[in-house]
Amino acid sequence: MKKPKPSLIFSGLLLTFILLLSPLSHAHPVAFQNSVGIMGYHAPFMSHNQLNYSWRYWFATGVHHIRRHSVKNANATLGSLNFLLKRWNGSGLQANLYGVIGGGHSEISGDPKTIGMAALQFDIEDRDYYFLAKHQQLFNDKFTELEQTVVRAGVTPYIDPFDGFHTWIILEWQDFAFNRESNQSDITPYLRFFYRNILFEIGQSFTGVTRFNYITHF
Repeated sequence: MKKPKPSLIFSGLLLTFILLLSPLSHAHPVAFQNSVGIMGYHAPFMSHNQLNYSWRYWFATGVHHIRRHSVKNANATLGSLNFLLKRWNGSGLQANLYGVIGGGHSEISGDPKTIGMAALQFDIEDRDYYFLAKHQQLFNDKFTELEQTVVRAGVTPYIDPFDGFHTWIILEWQDFAFNRESNQSDITPYLRFFYRNILFEIGQSFTGVTRFNYITHF
């Protein structure tokens, strides 16, 4: 895989600081009622940006744009219905199970096609530890265009007030495949920086792939 251009990393940093001008952020497809969530995942092989509006604490609608960078015009635009399927509240922690279904238009396979989307996500977090597992697929009537599995765990080196500046250390394992190509897997250590409603992550995998993610809710 090719390493990302410095301009790509700079663009992500700039976008994060712009978002600072826009109160708790998580990578949740459903947030608090009447909130807007903006999320982005960027790597040399793919980017996935989404905009979600939470109508209720358990239901949101979303718009997604997914792009495969190594192939010209290989992108997909979709709408989704996002559901909080189950929530567990403990002493100082919260766990969530989410489901996402949707559909739209894709040229990731090289030909224009109508596609479906399905995703399942589980996460659990307290003020010290964090864990997330997610699987998503994009599929047409003949085959799967994108399959992606992410498992990540994190720890914070210090505890700050809720409205303070938070830092996390996260280790992520990811496995993905486009169309009917071979699966690719790697492990990426991340640094996560979190202030009020802004979350930004940057990491580099053991194979040299640089990634950055951003999230905000308002």
